[in-house]
Amino acid sequence: MGTNKKYLTIGIIVVVILLLIGIGGYLLRGNKQTVSSTSPTPTEEVIPTVDSSVQVSLTSATGGKNVTLKIGQISRGTTSIDYELSYQTAKQGLQGVIGTITLSNGESDYQKDILLGTCSSGVCIYHQVVGKINLTLKFTGDYGQRIFQKDYSI
Repeated sequence: MGTNKKYLTIGIIVVVILLLIGIGGYLLRGNKQTVSSTSPTPTEEVIPTVDSSVQVSLTSATGGKNVTLKIGQISRGTTSIDYELSYQTAKQGLQGVIGTITLSNGESDYQKDILLGTCSSGVCIYHQVVGKINLTLKFTGDYGQRIFQKDYSI
């Protein structure tokens, strides 16, 4: 009987090992990740660039306290232009200015002075711009939307 117990114990050990291998293989096979062949869907709409005939300039004015934004040859059908200026300053870090220009009567040229700073209760704090100013314009009209973006050294 001693030999039969030995074979029975070895048989039980072999069965347990086979069960563990089988369960481990099943678990590993279930954790495999499948690779999808579909391409990702963009989360943001891509806006085409503005027509190359549109002329844009940004120049320093009033000793660096303002900039003058000039936009010429604006496409027919444009109703508004959203603008955003962003720039680094010596003391306040990253700063910016945003606004909207509403066009009427088919204007093809526009000019605007933009303050580089903040004013409150008659007290103005002017920004000391360090580096370039990033200008982004979004033109909206009967053609949809068009974008313009450029860095300017002032």
